[in-house]
Amino acid sequence: MNGYFSEHPILHKILLVFLLLFGRGVRLLDLTDPPLDIHPTRQLHSALMARGYYYETVSDAPDWMIRTAAQQAKREAVIEPPILERLTAWGYQLTGGENVWIARLLSSVFWVTAGLAVYSLAKKLTNADGGLLALGAYLLMGYGVQASRTFQPDPLMVSLMAAAWWAFYIWREKSTWRWAITAGVISGLAIFVKNSVVFFLAAPYVLLVLEPGWKAALRNKQVWAVAVLTIAPALGYTIYGTYIAGFLSQQFNFRVFPNLWFELANYSRWFKQVLDTAGLPALLMGIAGIPLLRSGRPMRFVLGIWLGYILYGLTFAYHIGTHDYYQLPFLAVLSISMAPLAQVLLSGWKNITSRAFWKYAPFAAAILMVLAGFWSGRLTLLKDDYRAEPAFWLLLGDRLRDYPVIGLTQDYGYRMAYYGWDSIENWPGSGDLTLRQMAGKDKGDILELLEKNIA
Repeated sequence: MNGYFSEHPILHKILLVFLLLFGRGVRLLDLTDPPLDIHPTRQLHSALMARGYYYETVSDAPDWMIRTAAQQAKREAVIEPPILERLTAWGYQLTGGENVWIARLLSSVFWVTAGLAVYSLAKKLTNADGGLLALGAYLLMGYGVQASRTFQPDPLMVSLMAAAWWAFYIWREKSTWRWAITAGVISGLAIFVKNSVVFFLAAPYVLLVLEPGWKAALRNKQVWAVAVLTIAPALGYTIYGTYIAGFLSQQFNFRVFPNLWFELANYSRWFKQVLDTAGLPALLMGIAGIPLLRSGRPMRFVLGIWLGYILYGLTFAYHIGTHDYYQLPFLAVLSISMAPLAQVLLSGWKNITSRAFWKYAPFAAAILMVLAGFWSGRLTLLKDDYRAEPAFWLLLGDRLRDYPVIGLTQDYGYRMAYYGWDSIENWPGSGDLTLRQMAGKDKGDILELLEKNIA
């Protein structure tokens, strides 16, 4: 169905470029503020690893700093492949110093570039109007602006997820080996970066692959090629990390809590996280867009990514209600889902009036919404300033570095470790003890932990 912007190609191109520029520009604001805005524990974990990699190449720093950087990096548990950490360390080498803002720059580049995949997929599911609305939502949702540039694997994971959706959908349309391999490689990379994304890929993939029937799907060599390319990288990494190198052997603890499926309070926490990240308007727009989709493949695909989100939330039932960045993939789901609203609202706009003012009103309204989204993102990024934090922790670290210390501090002692160059032992808080109880640890296990920390 042709829409408003399909019939105004110049306005279409202007708005597309405008969205990409402002989506990129807002993420450059407040770039050098310390990464303490969203889950500092997770961001400083990656920062410590990147610093350790960087100091492997530094020869003109004090010996104690080189030694401490290496020791701290080794203390950090390797969960996902340290891709962003390695890239950031290379950035440190290129810029001649430990500039942690490089990680923000990289994450935001990944996110904004993947916006083109979101736009292209939404355009295929609806039309150009839907593609632009999906892109605008993806780039300018307030929480997404902030979280998409964090020092953690999630922005890269979501970016590859969006690209994988787009490549897979094209493969199902064209059924060529070129697109089968492309879809498989990108999907494999997404799961390799962080395997929790598998839910968002598996559910829509299965629904689309089974369109001609399960027997035809099993006989299709391209289907098997996509499956192998999708699964092999993460499977190989998991086998190596669990059974050969051993660094993943403890990383599956405290992950899945089926008992939370039957607790109403858990779903309340989940819903609150959605409201705090996506917001009620975006949620309602995403839900309202689903019944407006064309039946067949577009409807199946969008229902598939929603099903993936639900399975993801049930699997990580504790984290989905306590860790806001677990909602980051859902922003892409909502962006795609709300695309049909623009298709329906703008497709008949030309029939309302022939006056020039009304003819260009949708374009003017879109520009104003982009500017409003940019300003809202600017306010989000500038509302907090953490530049005074490093000096405080460095002073504290200098005073305590030569002593054995246990502390109850922000972020499990990560601020002291990163900015103070002193990895203290962490005294567990009440939330940590509750989490252990939920995981089936008895009081004896908890007392043993406390006694170990005291010793």
